[in-house]
Amino acid sequence: MIEKMKKFTMNNFSNGPKAKIIIGVVSIIIVVTIFMVMSVRKTLIINIDGKEETFVTYKVYVKDVLQEKGIEVTPKDKLQPSLESKVSEKEPIKIKKAITVNIVAKDIQLEVQTAEDNIKDMLETEVATLKEQGIVFNKDVDEVLPLIDSKVEDNLSVQLINVEAKDVIEKQAIKFDTITEKNENLDKSVKKVKSEGVDGKKEITYKVIYKDGVESSREVISSKVVSEPQNKILIQGTGTVYASRGGSESVSGKKQITCKATAYTGGTSTSSGRKPSRIVDGISTIAVDPTVIPIGTKVYIEGYGYAIAADTGSGIKGNIIDVYFNSEKETSNWGLKQVQVSIIAYPGEW
Repeated sequence: MIEKMKKFTMNNFSNGPKAKIIIGVVSIIIVVTIFMVMSVRKTLIINIDGKEETFVTYKVYVKDVLQEKGIEVTPKDKLQPSLESKVSEKEPIKIKKAITVNIVAKDIQLEVQTAEDNIKDMLETEVATLKEQGIVFNKDVDEVLPLIDSKVEDNLSVQLINVEAKDVIEKQAIKFDTITEKNENLDKSVKKVKSEGVDGKKEITYKVIYKDGVESSREVISSKVVSEPQNKILIQGTGTVYASRGGSESVSGKKQITCKATAYTGGTSTSSGRKPSRIVDGISTIAVDPTVIPIGTKVYIEGYGYAIAADTGSGIKGNIIDVYFNSEKETSNWGLKQVQVSIIAYPGEW
């Protein structure tokens, strides 16, 4: 190019000293111009979402290069270096375009544009946007689906689950037990309440986990008894009780025997050595068949009262007893009767 300029000058100017000066100045200007042009010419690499392109440019700043290439950068795109930076052949221009991510938090749904690599970074970047929508996310407690370290992809749906832990105290009843006490002095048909049962109370403290306000799990962390239960006590009769002839009293017994009862009086002793006696309000003596009612047995005789089997007799065999009276008149008045004999206690039991 310089040689062409020289020929042009020689053809249009004389060979005088002035011509030579002009030719020198022009040559210098041309060289400087060429140097300046070559100094701003750059071969750059631009990388958009991993795709690279190499091109030549004379632009100085990143924003001018992008404008020259018709590339638009949005506020959510990631750009390196910045728009105001000067371009360099040593540093490629990198652009990561923002993509759409759907965020769902309970009944709130929103779309955000992000160029972050993973969900964790995206949530941290968008924390202000989330708060504006009423979403408060605690990465140390709340749950994220998919996992918080998952890669961000276009149209990814991210669910945020609010997790809350509370201590809940509940009172529960401690059920009372029912205890049955046996009483041989009551008829086996008798069953009555001696004392009513009362439930106790206890306090249980749970750690309850709520997810989006709904209980998800609970575990017991402590328990204490506030009041002990009082057991219910029942009385169950195990004996046999018979009403007296007048029906004014009842007695209990182990066994009931139907016997023929005769009467006798007199005598100073019995076969057992006990003196025969008739005690209306106490224990009288009677004669029995010891194979049916053992000597020494305490009985209750319908219409006669309490007595002890203390004597025997040759005519007393089987279910026959002979009751003692203090006078012939009482004996005659008794006559022969069929009575119910209740065994109260056998020898050695009383």
